Amino acid sequence: MICYRHHALLTAIMIVIVAFFLSGMGWAVDASPKDDAYHYMPNGVDDQLYNEWWYFNVADNDTQFQVVYLLSDPDNISSARKIQVQAVAMQDDRPYAMGVHQSRGYGGDRNSPMFDIDKSGFSTEEEPNLRVRGEVEDRATGDPIRWDLVYQPTARPWFAIPVQVHIGHLKGDWMKWLVYMPSAQVTGTLTIGNITKSLQGIGYHEHAWGRFALSDPQIIRASVSVPLDGFCLAFAEISGEQRAAFLGIEKDGKSIAFRDMQIKINYSNYSFDNKTAAVFPDAYHVLADNGDYSLDLEVDVQKSAATTLDYQPPLPSVLIFQQVSILQGTLKSKSGEKFSFQKQGFSAFTMAIHNAPWVAEGDRMKLEMREPGKANSTAAAFLSINLSEGWQEVNL
Repeated sequence: MICYRHHALLTAIMIVIVAFFLSGMGWAVDASPKDDAYHYMPNGVDDQLYNEWWYFNVADNDTQFQVVYLLSDPDNISSARKIQVQAVAMQDDRPYAMGVHQSRGYGGDRNSPMFDIDKSGFSTEEEPNLRVRGEVEDRATGDPIRWDLVYQPTARPWFAIPVQVHIGHLKGDWMKWLVYMPSAQVTGTLTIGNITKSLQGIGYHEHAWGRFALSDPQIIRASVSVPLDGFCLAFAEISGEQRAAFLGIEKDGKSIAFRDMQIKINYSNYSFDNKTAAVFPDAYHVLADNGDYSLDLEVDVQKSAATTLDYQPPLPSVLIFQQVSILQGTLKSKSGEKFSFQKQGFSAFTMAIHNAPWVAEGDRMKLEMREPGKANSTAAAFLSINLSEGWQEVNL
């Protein structure tokens, strides 16, 4: 009888936890500063698949800045280790500045948010604030891009993916995702070349880690904050062997969560990037409903900058579009309350690219086409081409 009661009690507790996790009220797991710390611990099994990144953005009037601190295959087991800082600065009516710095080493703290890659990194300034700093060279001009920013959170941290979720096509792969600063007040300086600009804007910070092939899942994400209305939003869809999606909102101190099948996304427009010859979605519609709340969201990309993580063939490389977007939508409650917003925010689109997309078999080539956002929808067409001719047309 004692065992039966104990089992019944545990079952009841689990039901409450699951119901809380799936409901629209409250986050599944609260987060602490330790959760934003460096997480890598070697296991001797699949350490080459370990990936961890910290992402920060800030917008101030005509300037938007995004930076990623990346740790991939820390022990260089695959000989393709990535210890990188990637930064993109966008200013209205000017070409964007972008740079990547690759290092051989790093330093981190497992108990508090702190990570260093040479001249770049972040650390606790005065808890809960973070100081985010760094330097890279603009790949186009060679000019330095430097930043020294302080992020002061204005919304509570929450786990978007609190437990290990399978996200790719490798057996046993997994990821966790932490939205550590859904909204932040950001102050500091951004220097491009010999021009330094003071920033005082709205920022966002997230952190993800796990063991998976970095070029495997396709990821689309977006975030926006309207501090005067006590509103912030973070969304992501991860497409691999299976789909994982989350959307979290904080409004006037109340947290609202949507997950997986409660979220639907429809792509409405695509753009072609001349520098990478890649197609990416630049407008999409998100519908979310958890029974207590519904959200109708439109994301419209305004600016886009492509960064790549290169790997030796036959491994695909990773293409990441860092974007500035307009997010507009309406949040409705079951009781009839309504809140509408239209605000500049940030988005991103990550996909795999093959270094040799054309594979020749004599004078025949196979072209594969995949619609962004639909990992399983692949069409193939065989083209008969005379390789000695410079220009040809073919009807599919």
